[in-house]
Amino acid sequence: MKCKMRYLVIVLSLFAGLCLALLIVLAASRSIYAAGTIRYAKPNGQTTGNCDSWSNACTLQRALAVAASGDEIWVQKGIHYPGAAGNRTASFVLKSGVALYGGFVGTETTRDARNWQVNRTILSGDIDQNDVTAGGVVTGTANIKGANAYHVISSTNVSNAVLDGFIVTAGQANGSTPDDLGGGMYNYASSPALANVTFSGNRAVSGGGMLNRAASNPVLTDVTFSGNEASEHGGGMANYTGTVPILTGVTFSDNLAYEGGGMYNYSSSPMLTNVTFSGNSADNHGGGMYNFSSSPRLASVTFSNNKAISYYGGGMLNRSSSNPTLRNVTFSGNSAGDSGGGMHNRES
Repeated sequence: MKCKMRYLVIVLSLFAGLCLALLIVLAASRSIYAAGTIRYAKPNGQTTGNCDSWSNACTLQRALAVAASGDEIWVQKGIHYPGAAGNRTASFVLKSGVALYGGFVGTETTRDARNWQVNRTILSGDIDQNDVTAGGVVTGTANIKGANAYHVISSTNVSNAVLDGFIVTAGQANGSTPDDLGGGMYNYASSPALANVTFSGNRAVSGGGMLNRAASNPVLTDVTFSGNEASEHGGGMANYTGTVPILTGVTFSDNLAYEGGGMYNYSSSPMLTNVTFSGNSADNHGGGMYNFSSSPRLASVTFSNNKAISYYGGGMLNRSSSNPTLRNVTFSGNSAGDSGGGMHNRES
């Protein structure tokens, strides 16, 4: 009987210990979950402080500086510049685990109360503030007049970052590498998630709207690239070597490049679903999309009224063992100066 009692006491003790351990784990997880802080940003906000309320709202740069993984930054409508005139290397640098949400009036107490469509929140590279804009937005790169920031947004070795509810405009990546890449957004070994974002009137040597390199795999949902330009590759987006961006509900319209007016892929395999390429142009090849040693996967994608002005592939050019997979893809009204108004395949 004593042995049984002793055994029961041991079992009860072990059970109590397990319950205590479980409570500690749950408490720790709740603590980690609760650790995330909401930071608040507005145009001409404070440049000091912890940005912990609308009344103490900071500049977006300050909010990014104090934010830690798990934090959200709520950004008030208006125009936000990454730096002062002359500071062309200034950029809104994303942080791992930090989420940026635009579309706030500046009184909201819940994120669901924002309206990013009405309350336009603009991230602008027009640091000298002399571009020709429509409500703060550059609609075409001919309207960039000064020395703008090289990259409006940038990320290096960043994961689990979020950018939601913004217009990104007036980036001018015309410096030395990497400041010639990604006028609107430059991603290096990073995979941010973007939703409800428009890239308008950004310019670069490659990747006018966005450039992804070094295994950057951003996820884009309901994003628009319009009126962006690249003097070489990818007016809307350029993807280099091993990148696998995932695009859903994305529109490329009226972008321009020497090659790949809408999108340029080099040894990359983006995944596109419900994507539209419309009215994009390339001076040379691939008005809508240019693939070099790349195998993108396209489902429910439309190419309309794109053009390769001088040579091949008004809608799409596939070159150097490119093997795209196309399912429910439509080509209409595309044109090329030489051949392949809709799509052109060539090895060399």
